[in-house]
Amino acid sequence: MKKYFLMIGSLAILLFCQIAQASLMISPTRVVFDDRQRTAKVFLINNSNEAKTYRLGWKEKQALPAGGYRDLLPEQVGPWKLSHLMRVTPRQVHLEAGERQVVKLALRRKQGMSSGEYRSHLLFQALPTEKQSQSEVIGVSLNMILSYSIPVVYRKGTLPPEVEITSAKRATDVTGKPVILIGMYRQGNASSLGKLQADWKPEGTKQWHNIATANNYAIYPEVKNAHVELNIITGKVFTGNGQLRVTYTGQAEFHDHAFSQRTFDITAQ
Repeated sequence: MKKYFLMIGSLAILLFCQIAQASLMISPTRVVFDDRQRTAKVFLINNSNEAKTYRLGWKEKQALPAGGYRDLLPEQVGPWKLSHLMRVTPRQVHLEAGERQVVKLALRRKQGMSSGEYRSHLLFQALPTEKQSQSEVIGVSLNMILSYSIPVVYRKGTLPPEVEITSAKRATDVTGKPVILIGMYRQGNASSLGKLQADWKPEGTKQWHNIATANNYAIYPEVKNAHVELNIITGKVFTGNGQLRVTYTGQAEFHDHAFSQRTFDITAQ
């Protein structure tokens, strides 16, 4: 019974987080500086029905091969951090319900910087309000301070990375739904960004069908071998024998750049 209540409490916390995370809209969700650019703007919108205050700062994170990040301790941060070269104004914003705010970023380059990609994550830390938002769900108090972060990148003298799609296979996720597991290999001193698309051609047919797509998929310099789990589009069929074509095409600053394409023979399991 105790485990049951803990499970329900955890689900309630997860739901609360998912709802609360929609309260701050950030655009763009990724900022890239090149050798010619010195300033950028980030737009914030308070999408909730109450006033919010956010303190802005920086986080150093490491990208993971299977997606997502892990926070780095100060002693774990390498030479490619960007935060010490950035100026952010304002450092704190107060947004009434529905209010918008522009955050300005300024890059201060230093002479003698090595060629490569520098990155830190701009953090928006929600501050507690005077009227603390608390929820009581089966004895679990939810009094959470939420934060959001976006990657900020500076590329100095880099070339588009080389990306190879190394593997693709049919699988199921933890809920039993069909997915596509894709392996990718990246070379170079810059990250990639693009659309990852899977098209399926059943055996005995000639027409390709798009069955899975992931936009704005990035592979950062610290990741050489990436592992991607693509969800099948609702209503699409991915069964039996056939051919699976996986394409990775650049987006944003890599618009229409052909990173990689490969076709795999898939057999029924």
